[in-house]
Amino acid sequence: MKKSFLFSLLILSILVTMLAGTASAQDDPVVITMWHIATEADSFYSVLPPAIDNFNATHDDVQIEVTVMENDAFKTQIAVAVAAGEQPDIFMTWGGGLLKSYVDAGIVREIPELDTEAGANFIPGGLGPSTFDSKHYAVPANLAGIGLYYNKALFAEADLDAPATWDDLIASCAVFNEMGVAPISLGNVNRWTGSFWFMYLNLRTGGPEAFQAAYGRTGSFADPTFVKTGELIQQAVEAECFIEGYNGMNYQDEQVLFASGLAAMELQGDWNYAGLLNLEMPQEDIGFIPFPAVSEDGDELAMLGGTGQAFTISSKAPEETNMVLIELLGSPEFGLACAENGFLPAVKGAEDRIEDPLVKDIAGMLSEASYVQLAYDQFLPPELAQVHLDTTQALFGLSMSPEEAAETMEAAAASAQ
Repeated sequence: MKKSFLFSLLILSILVTMLAGTASAQDDPVVITMWHIATEADSFYSVLPPAIDNFNATHDDVQIEVTVMENDAFKTQIAVAVAAGEQPDIFMTWGGGLLKSYVDAGIVREIPELDTEAGANFIPGGLGPSTFDSKHYAVPANLAGIGLYYNKALFAEADLDAPATWDDLIASCAVFNEMGVAPISLGNVNRWTGSFWFMYLNLRTGGPEAFQAAYGRTGSFADPTFVKTGELIQQAVEAECFIEGYNGMNYQDEQVLFASGLAAMELQGDWNYAGLLNLEMPQEDIGFIPFPAVSEDGDELAMLGGTGQAFTISSKAPEETNMVLIELLGSPEFGLACAENGFLPAVKGAEDRIEDPLVKDIAGMLSEASYVQLAYDQFLPPELAQVHLDTTQALFGLSMSPEEAAETMEAAAASAQ
């Protein structure tokens, strides 16, 4: 009898253990890995990490496991991970040529839910840079607009108006240099910062058509428009417009120097504004204007911008990932958080909640833009994008002539066909 009782207890114990194990297996959440660049030093830190934390706190069946890294480190690490077939389930993208190469290689997958009611909350323009053949491959977190920041207090001290033309800008550089103030803050070791100057000068010199023709191979990157763009960059360099040591400083240096009043201007995106405020630059000193006009052949209403941050999904990701990402970034709460923290929301209706006058101005510029150019280093195929960044940095360093830079770019484009 005793043996029978002990045997029954043993069987019961085994059954309880098995049931507990089954319940535990069923209770284990689906883990979705995600890489993003919203570090504590990044202005989007106030928006994205809290949204992820809230998602994880309100979902038992799925959890987002995050890896955070700085912008340039991310670009390097994601390339390594993709090459090894070890990309995370969700990772950041700016769209354009690099994302298209991932699409073509089967690295990332389509997000068809963006064509349904689930995706109807997003502003269509935010989907553009990551849409190929009418298929969507990324969910936008915010939109982007790039323009010329200027220190209102320094301009008032110099008795100058914000520059409306390129000649105005060059003339103001001379005045600020006489005052002992660096005219323009630039951290061009990252190269994309200097690329902003090249792209805007190209838009203002020949309009978007020159780049479109060269990219589409009905034109040439050695076209006179590109040579003229290089000449204007070197005109500004020779006029000592940029802060000393600019080709060896990074973006964070650039932002700090402008915020501290050591430089009068900075060409950056809307995301830069929150960072300036975090660095305690007086809000009333921060001005933002369209890039100055250059030539009658250029387009004064064309703007750099597009998607600020967006996120794509690995082809290996769990099936739940599509809807998780849309829920994370498509909620009214996320759009409101973007608006309240000085970003341009990608969620419909949230733009109406923007209260900051400067952010409203940027949103207005985007809405009135005749053309919005995605950054070349994202729009172009990766190999050609690197040539663009390298030749542009060489122009700033005066180590390559405008003609040499244009011919190098054209040779790379021709060989890539």
